Formats: sequence, C-alpha cells, structure tokens
Amino acid sequence: MPFIVAALLAIAAAPNITGTWNMALQGGHVIPTPLVLKQDGKSLTGTIAVPTQDVTKRVEVQLTGELVDDAFTLTGTVENAKEPATLTIDGKVLEDGTLEGHLDLQGHAHLPWTAERLKERKP
Repeated sequence: MPFIVAALLAIAAAPNITGTWNMALQGGHVIPTPLVLKQDGKSLTGTIAVPTQDVTKRVEVQLTGELVDDAFTLTGTVENAKEPATLTIDGKVLEDGTLEGHLDLQGHAHLPWTAERLKERKP
C-alpha cells in the first residue's frame, strides 16, 4: 500500500507543460516566440515559430523530446533554411510554473530564454 501512495504522489508532483507558451528569446533584445507543447507522460511534442532575418516571417519547426523530473530537451529541424539546421531547446520547469533554458540553432545561435504559459480563453 505505501508503494501505491508513493507512486500516486510522484505522478501528482510531476509537472505538466502542455499548453501554449510565450517564449522570450534573449538575443540582444527580447524576441517573443510562440511555443506550443503537448505532453504524454514523459514524451513531448510541439512546435515553435522561429523568427527569421525577415522580421515579418517565422518558420514553424516540429519538435519532439522528453521531460524527466523538471528538465526537458526538445529537438527539431529547420527545413526551410538555405541549409537545414538542427534546433535544440533545453529547459526546466521553475517552482513558479514558468520555464527557462537555452535554444541552440546549429552553428547560428545559443540564446537563453524564459517562458510563461498563456491562459486559455473561456468560450
């Protein structure tokens, strides 16, 4: 019986990061970037709308990854670039429910970021 209680407490304590996040990339100035995540146990999928050199355009990148305890890693490939590049996002869930970490774009950028979950609108 104690094992079942401990297992239930561990499941209840695990963060759920499913949702739409307002990611703030720190690249000399704050670059607001939409991040959408779906969590299924430890498995993560999602998308990020990566800014391009043309400030009016973004490239949507499909992401896959894993959440272990309060840390996660996501990867995807920027397909629409001159040369496809791998994007890696490392992050952690903070006590206040926000996220923070680093975004690496293969050979192009290493940017710190923070993110807050957008509140869902009531119909």
